[in-house]
Amino acid sequence: MRETLLRRPVSAGERFADAVRILGLLSLVVAFAGWGVTEMTAMSLSVAALVIPRGLGVRPALDASFGLALLVAAWSIVLGLYSSWTNWDLVVHTVSNGLIAAMGMVLLVRLGLVPGPLSLRYPRVSLALLTTLLGVTFGVIWEFTEWAGNRFLDSTIFVTYTDTLGDIAAGGLGSLAAGCVMTFLMARRAPERRTRPAVSIPNGGWGARHHYSGD
Repeated sequence: MRETLLRRPVSAGERFADAVRILGLLSLVVAFAGWGVTEMTAMSLSVAALVIPRGLGVRPALDASFGLALLVAAWSIVLGLYSSWTNWDLVVHTVSNGLIAAMGMVLLVRLGLVPGPLSLRYPRVSLALLTTLLGVTFGVIWEFTEWAGNRFLDSTIFVTYTDTLGDIAAGGLGSLAAGCVMTFLMARRAPERRTRPAVSIPNGGWGARHHYSGD
């Protein structure tokens, strides 16, 4: 993972994903310079998470989409878009929760904590269910975090029963959508200038050249 994290980008997609990380660092500077504790905390957590896809070596499209979704979610807090735009929070929860669930599944498989698709009898169905469950779990944690922020940090954070259930449902829907394409998202980016054959990853993971028969 360290080697993947430190490798130089070799494609336009990888360079774009790294540009998103640079944008995150610039956003962090702006947030620290002009906003309060809540905004700085949200931006700091989002920017810190941007290194995860780099270390996992996921596809550039997933890498960049994950980073942009987190930055949009953080900037929506900074700019107060959740309170000024009706249902904007549902859009953000659907997209960002789905991408977070997808990245979480990649991480769990790479760490060997969840069986990889090659070891599953029905990989597409199994990954869709696991990703959805992971996304709903994260959505619940997200809502607990919002409640804690409202209770102990900033009373202006909007928390209601209806809002909480709607956010969890939206996040679950996004996670289901991500789960339906997880067999594609799970593949590592294909490295250019490979100098040695691909090596299979233990615990059910696989390299970019591995294939499976599907359901």
